Amino acid sequence: MGSEVILGIVLSGATTTHARAQLTEYGENTVVEGMLVGVETKRGLKILARVDRIVPVNEFFQEGDPWSELRRRGEDVSIIRVAGRRYTVIEMSLIGAVERGSISDVRFPPEPGDPVVSLGKDNIFEKILNLDRDSEGIVWFGSILGYEDAPLPLIVENITMHIGVFGETGSGKSYTVGYLIELLSSIPTGREGVRVAIPTIVVDANGDYVDFHEVYIAKRRGLGAFNKVYRFVFEKSPVRAKPFTKIIRIDLDEFTARELAEFIVIYRSGGVEVSELQVSALERVLHELGEVYGYTELFTNRVHEIYEALSSLSHREHGFHPQTLRAVRSAVEKFHRDIVENYKLVAHEPTISSDLIDEITSRPSLVILDFSAEGAPGIPLPVKQLVIGYLARLLYRKFTEYKVRGDERYLLFVIEEAQNYAPNPRTYPVTWSLARDYLALIATQGRKFGICLAIVSQRPIFVDPVVLSMLNTWFIHRVTPDDATYILKLTGVPQTIERKLVQLPRGVVLVAGQMNAIGVPMLVKVGKRSIPHRIGSTGLIKALTQRYRNTT
Repeated sequence: MGSEVILGIVLSGATTTHARAQLTEYGENTVVEGMLVGVETKRGLKILARVDRIVPVNEFFQEGDPWSELRRRGEDVSIIRVAGRRYTVIEMSLIGAVERGSISDVRFPPEPGDPVVSLGKDNIFEKILNLDRDSEGIVWFGSILGYEDAPLPLIVENITMHIGVFGETGSGKSYTVGYLIELLSSIPTGREGVRVAIPTIVVDANGDYVDFHEVYIAKRRGLGAFNKVYRFVFEKSPVRAKPFTKIIRIDLDEFTARELAEFIVIYRSGGVEVSELQVSALERVLHELGEVYGYTELFTNRVHEIYEALSSLSHREHGFHPQTLRAVRSAVEKFHRDIVENYKLVAHEPTISSDLIDEITSRPSLVILDFSAEGAPGIPLPVKQLVIGYLARLLYRKFTEYKVRGDERYLLFVIEEAQNYAPNPRTYPVTWSLARDYLALIATQGRKFGICLAIVSQRPIFVDPVVLSMLNTWFIHRVTPDDATYILKLTGVPQTIERKLVQLPRGVVLVAGQMNAIGVPMLVKVGKRSIPHRIGSTGLIKALTQRYRNTT
């Protein structure tokens, strides 16, 4: 294992999956729950183990002992604390036996008296798995809990199996995603000095990633191997004139008549009710006119023809009541007024387009869709859903084309606040989302074509179960008790870890799944980002102090 520092001694009763040990005095001051340790067995096996539980024991502080009455009366029992036999027991899960540079099943349990050792200060997994910092397709994430320099190796090839990042507000999940993006911008290729980046699009709900763009425009250099860093904002954003900042424009011709009709009707109602008759009437009109003009042309220059076509759908000929047609016209008017005229979202030359996907995947770049208050001032959720639905459909179509013609490309699609775009209708009654079906399609089929989905949310229980079922790598921060139980069912994480998930400190994350090269869930302290993450910082005390000085 590379260390002779003894942390404890194995006690009787060990199995091939679990063991208990008494800590040495050094171990009592060093070992923490979730820490990775080694067991040196008399059989010559070297076993990796995770500390699941720490139990301090004192023989004079047992339930019902002779000093119970003294403690009840609040008497000073400090002398008893010192006099009694004291020791600490740890409970461990045995991860695997280290043999010939790999980790295999534990075939024989540790014996009583086998030492539990520290894994040392060097990079643990470089020795165990015969890896180094430049191993092809491996990025080194943070440092496993309890060690200063023991990063966890992540297998980049397995990112195509999709990622879930979950945690309560303030638990550090967005920082973790930013740190992961930095790692994925500099992936070793096995060739000395050559590193590559995976093209990435981030749906940034709160401005957590705009620092990447700010640094790029200040230094005119990409992050790692990224060629460029773009920031997309809405028309009325105050930052729209910054370099490498683009205004979000979409092409309605990417949608079918049915999809567009559903969105327009639901956009007017706010998702409270959906009239199938209204959707059918509008679908008929859009289908007929769209074949002639296209939907973008219809809504930018020929909206009057939609109104005329609706008027021609008489009650007798088509079965549409005048009241239904008036409601449809009202929905079209609202859509046109908001989406086309006010938000100026629709254009014949969209900025989010096939050309953009071609560019960022041929010369890997980072694209930030800024949906924060600064990037999307006053933009309601349904409009953001329209943009994500449009983008998801565009990505799926483009990557299908790449696959058919044998052009192998990859892209990481990160979605913050994912419950707003792929909601679970049973637990999260958000307005109907046009994006959900497309995201579910990417989750189930996208890996075949090179689209890697990263779902980020405070509450996984609020995310569409189809999408969740397709995630195979998990970064779990502190979560609520309900979500901890839900996560156990989804990920197969051992039940011994459940109570830790509701108590994890900020910056500590449980990493489980296909990207984790160790193969078992690991608690890891997230590494430091090279580009500072300023969105979570405040100047509260400084501002209050200044206000105090101004009023005295």
